[in-house]
Amino acid sequence: MNSFSINRFWQMLCWLINVNRVRLLGYTVGVMFSTLLIQLMMFVFGSFEKIVPYLWSCVNFGSFLIPFVIIFTVCLAFTSFTSIGSKQQRGTWLMIPATNLEKYLSLIVYVTVICGLCAIVGYILGDCLRMASLWIGAQLSADPAMKAFEVYNYNAVDGTYHLWSSTVYWVFCDMTPRLLTVWGSSIYWDWFQWASLIVHTLMAIWVHSLFTLGGTLLRKYAFVGTGVFWIAVMLLFMGSLHRLNLSVFGNITLPDGTTYTGTVNTMAYVLMVVLPLLTFFNYRTSFRIFKGFQLITNKWTNYDILKR
Repeated sequence: MNSFSINRFWQMLCWLINVNRVRLLGYTVGVMFSTLLIQLMMFVFGSFEKIVPYLWSCVNFGSFLIPFVIIFTVCLAFTSFTSIGSKQQRGTWLMIPATNLEKYLSLIVYVTVICGLCAIVGYILGDCLRMASLWIGAQLSADPAMKAFEVYNYNAVDGTYHLWSSTVYWVFCDMTPRLLTVWGSSIYWDWFQWASLIVHTLMAIWVHSLFTLGGTLLRKYAFVGTGVFWIAVMLLFMGSLHRLNLSVFGNITLPDGTTYTGTVNTMAYVLMVVLPLLTFFNYRTSFRIFKGFQLITNKWTNYDILKR
């Protein structure tokens, strides 16, 4: 089987979901309770004097949690999380009647889409439990602050918010470009806004490819090892920009003395070229390692350099 088949790819993806259904359920429940506990802890220990700042803290947590969980599962996907960690499990995996490309793409879709959906569902359920807990607490409490509300303008729309108001809409708006959240806003975008969207999107894809490569290469501590490498690269990159007095985007100073970021510097164009090349290299290398999966392999990596 050398040709790519959509039908086999779909069957492979369904097999992955079926094999890991218990893990996916536990994974969703874990995200749900993590969301509930963190949000309640922020409410109890945060000492927020107003409602909207508390809700925005919950939004910031959700915007961090969902991408973190996706990146974490990317690293685990090629080892124990997809049940191919042991010799027997790996033998079963290698005998599945599908091409390497179909297996590889099914894993990418599994960790990015399926696990991502589980993370989103877990966050929504956790936020709903937080809403129910605070609503019940407000009904039972004699403290008027528990039943207070605030009017807040978001995207030019005034809304009334309570402690038990949902944060799901804000999280999705925070995680997606304004192009997708504000009707007709793209018509009025200037090049800086488009360049910012392009650079941040390319950066996110590069991070995904890096952790995919780390998860494919390393059999143990893939998330930790890749995370340390990513932090080192980012520190080196930021330090180099600071030492060379460079920046990706520049500031504009208004006549009244206020400044805001609004210009596209040369480094932004460099990133638009370099990041796709690095991303292609990461995915390409990851796939080459994936094709070389063996029944018996190195204890720490899936690629034995000495044998090549």
